[in-house]
Amino acid sequence: MKDFEDKKPLILVVNDDGVDARGIRALGEVAQNFGRVVMVAPGSGRSGMSHAITFSSPLRLRRLHYSDDFEIYKTNGTPVDAVKLALRHLLKDQTVDLLVSGINQGANTSVSVFYSATVAAAVEGCLCGIPSIAFSLVDYKYNCDFELAKMAIQKIIPTVIKQGLPPHICLNVNIPNIPAETAKGIKITRQAKNYWHEALEARTDPANNPYFWMSGSLQEIDKKRDTDTWAVKHNYVSVQPMRVDWTDIEMMQELKKWNIKL
Repeated sequence: MKDFEDKKPLILVVNDDGVDARGIRALGEVAQNFGRVVMVAPGSGRSGMSHAITFSSPLRLRRLHYSDDFEIYKTNGTPVDAVKLALRHLLKDQTVDLLVSGINQGANTSVSVFYSATVAAAVEGCLCGIPSIAFSLVDYKYNCDFELAKMAIQKIIPTVIKQGLPPHICLNVNIPNIPAETAKGIKITRQAKNYWHEALEARTDPANNPYFWMSGSLQEIDKKRDTDTWAVKHNYVSVQPMRVDWTDIEMMQELKKWNIKL
C-alpha cells in the first residue's frame, strides 16, 4: 500500500470525539498506509462545537506517542484549535499534504454540517490551503463497525492526494451504518435542504434550580435522490464537495437592485 514511497505525504488527522475515540484510531490506521501521520485531537469529546476557537484561556498540547511515521498529541482545545496548533506550532515549518477529520460517530449530513466540529476542522484546513476531508459514520454506538468506513477511506485518501482539491473546496464524506458487503458504492451528492425541529425542555434539578435539556429531530423535506441524506439512507457512501465561501452570487445582484443607501 506504500504508493507514495519516494516522498511520503504528511497527513494531519483530527477529530471532535476525542483522542481516545475508536474512530480517530481507525482513521489514523488507514492514513498510515499513505504517508506520515500526525494526529492532534481534543482530550475529550467536543461534538457540536462547529468552528469554535479558544482565545480566553490557555491552550495546552501534550505528546502521547512519537515514532518516525506516527505521532499523537492531545489538546484541551476544540477541534479547530487542534488544527491551528498543528499548523502554527507543531508543523509550522513543514508542508501538510492532506487533512482528514473523523471518523465521527454520527451523521454530518444536511443542516448538521453547520454544527459539526468534525466538518469545521476540515473547513479550517481548507481555509489554510490544505486538501481536507471530513469522515462520518452514521452510527452512535461505541461498538460500531468501522469496516465500511475504512474501505471508503482507503479509496478516497489516495485519490485526493493524487488529484488534489480546488482552492476553498473540501469534502464531507458520510458512511452508512451497514455491513461493508451490502454497500452499493460511492455517490457524489449535495447537501440536503432539511432542518432540525428542536425541543427545549425546561427541568428542575434536585436543588430546585432550573435547567434546560435540548433535543430534536431532523425534518426531511428534501426527498431528491442527489442529496447526502438520500445516499446514506440507500446504502451509498456520500461524498459531498463543500465550498467555504458562503456568498450567494445571485442574491448579490438582486441586492444591488434594492439600491440601499445611507
